[in-house]
Amino acid sequence: MCLLFLYINPDPKKGEYKLVLVNNRDESYQRPTKKAHLWDSNLYGGMDIQSGKEGGTWLALSQTGKIGCLLNILTPKEQFQPEATSRGQLIVDYLLNDLAGMEYLEKLKMSGTIFNPFNLLTMDWGEDGYRVSYYNSEDKVPADIEPGIHGFGNSPNDKPFKKVNRGEKRLKEIIEACGRVGDEARLLKELFTMMEDSTKNLPDHQLMEQGRGYSDELINSLSSIWVTAATWLYGTRTTTVILVDNTDRVVFKERTMREPINLDDIEWDVSPDVGH
Repeated sequence: MCLLFLYINPDPKKGEYKLVLVNNRDESYQRPTKKAHLWDSNLYGGMDIQSGKEGGTWLALSQTGKIGCLLNILTPKEQFQPEATSRGQLIVDYLLNDLAGMEYLEKLKMSGTIFNPFNLLTMDWGEDGYRVSYYNSEDKVPADIEPGIHGFGNSPNDKPFKKVNRGEKRLKEIIEACGRVGDEARLLKELFTMMEDSTKNLPDHQLMEQGRGYSDELINSLSSIWVTAATWLYGTRTTTVILVDNTDRVVFKERTMREPINLDDIEWDVSPDVGH
């Protein structure tokens, strides 16, 4: 599961950003993954290399400026389908496809492929800003996302977990305080700090409803922006920030746990900047 927060600027002026994106990836500490890198297909992002699901991703960008993000929906334990089609290929398919995001989501809607539930965000580059579109696999209604501050998590977008509301509020404060290119170093620091917030946002009835069948310990752990569920060997492994300014300069910063992951002695890999 993952968390995504966005600032979409509809009219970026000089010294402003078109898009500010920050993402946490929550996953099994034992799931093999390649850190962010340039793929043979010229995509840039992390890569899932688990057997049977190799080559998928949760967040990546293309050379044409398209960005895709996948967020799995938490489902009651008895409803999870282990044999469903892997969702990680959806981002790759969108980014390598010539279709715009909304066209791709309409095509996906009609595909009939069986997946476990997910949210999918497509972000299409434009000279005046990004067109961001959203698709929930259960509602099957592609929709454009209006400019402004938005958060997306592991529930339907109209039923957010409390931590998503908390993150949206914090992102708004950060953008107001240091959301310009001249404050980039401070902006990056604040975004990474925001995603390290381990405050439990409880009670959360939506989270408890979707998490039926799982232990209270795990559900409590999932209520925070930064997740640590040590008993389950599961938690936040990677934080990624993508900034696109009004000149289309791209900053891609990632901080990810180095494998093999030892929670008693965590080592970190930090990606270099990537520019377009």
